[in-house]
Amino acid sequence: MKITTTLFSLAAAAAVMLPSAVVAAKNATISVLSDNVYFLSETLYPNWGQKIRADLIAKADYVKNHDVVVIQECFANNACDVLRSGLNSQYPYQTPTLGRNKNGWDSTSGEYSWVYPENGGVAIMSKWPIKQKHQFIFSHGCGWDKLSNKGFVYAVLDYKGTNIHVFGTHTQSDDSQCGQGEAASYRAQAMDAWRRFIDSRNIPKNELVIMAGDFNIDRDTNEFKDLLTRLDVHQPTTYKGHAWTYDPKNNQIARYNDPNHPQQYLDYVFTDKRHLAVRSAIQTSLNIQSPQYHLQGVAYNEYSDHYPVITVIEADLETTP
Repeated sequence: MKITTTLFSLAAAAAVMLPSAVVAAKNATISVLSDNVYFLSETLYPNWGQKIRADLIAKADYVKNHDVVVIQECFANNACDVLRSGLNSQYPYQTPTLGRNKNGWDSTSGEYSWVYPENGGVAIMSKWPIKQKHQFIFSHGCGWDKLSNKGFVYAVLDYKGTNIHVFGTHTQSDDSQCGQGEAASYRAQAMDAWRRFIDSRNIPKNELVIMAGDFNIDRDTNEFKDLLTRLDVHQPTTYKGHAWTYDPKNNQIARYNDPNHPQQYLDYVFTDKRHLAVRSAIQTSLNIQSPQYHLQGVAYNEYSDHYPVITVIEADLETTP
């Protein structure tokens, strides 16, 4: 009788505990920050306060309380190291910087070259353990980007026992040194190569795949529609906040560099149509100012020349037994 009672009690306890554990794991809210930090090479651009801004960004409220952070334009190694160190307590799991070298990666593919003077500037920082780290280098583009190892970073996160696949990128920039339509052509090639890479990984259909970064494609263009088709992704279900992520009319740094450039929306967090569908993805562009600092006697209140975007994803994740 004691044995029967004990077994019954254990079974009853399991029946009570199991549903709550499954519900907690399935109903997931995932916050993704994508941030182009404008850390250009300090050798070529020594007057943009890269390390000053890195310290300010690391202390800023907008970088707090996310599940994963995708950084772009972390070209300046010293500034990038300041940012990494400042965010380490919040995001202890970090990939190396795309294209700097092959150290610390599980794989390097695409067209990596050690002779190019510039890295790819992308890194992923996570609250959750990173199980795999991969880098892929696009075909080298036009203009200044021809001299950099641009591509994407791929990290597999262990989110409460479930895999979440996160990609971060910074694609070919529009550049006066590129021919007519050349930059867009390189971006299209990059999207096709990226799609082939994802498909080659044989990621289970019930796992979430996220693609984030500075795509250098304005939302109000046919090229954006082409991007969604080539990558086969869902854009955010809702856009909130500032109307642009690159805004020379309102951003001091962008205005100094491109006073006549149109306002654009270039930064996104997408989810893959061929994998786990999400219930919602709300993206907010943040027109925020930094504490004041001075460069060459001029006061600035900008963290970067881009505005960051935060995307909150609601998804029903399937747990691994």
